Amino acid sequence: MNYNDLVSQAEKAVSPVKDPELKRIAFEKILDALLRTNEPETTVAHSKTKRKPKSGRADSNAPTQTARKRSGTQAYIEELADEDFFNKPKTIAAVKAELANRGHHIPLTSLSGPLQNLCKRKRLRRQKSDAADNGKKTFQYSNW
Repeated sequence: MNYNDLVSQAEKAVSPVKDPELKRIAFEKILDALLRTNEPETTVAHSKTKRKPKSGRADSNAPTQTARKRSGTQAYIEELADEDFFNKPKTIAAVKAELANRGHHIPLTSLSGPLQNLCKRKRLRRQKSDAADNGKKTFQYSNW
């Protein structure tokens, strides 16, 4: 089909529209759709480029989160768990110190949430115990 035929199809489709601005926009959209459906297969494949979704959600064809390099406090703690850091019970202060040794300087207050999340997922176990130096009860985290 040639271009003139496509233009006349688009004009016919928008002929009932009264508003000139709306008619122009509708004409452009319809002509664009007609041009896309009548392109040869080779140009269609090259003209379609993948774009990131505007909503911030991952594309369904994108690699899963586990396939990507993850970062963030919870990922750093999971990395410690993968390396058997929690074979013996560790306090939140010990976790903070080990993360600092690895270059991740995270405030103590930002560690309790991710540690609790990992406990909820049964990745870590949380147990209350007496601290040796001041008699306070503290939580210790270990492998499940």
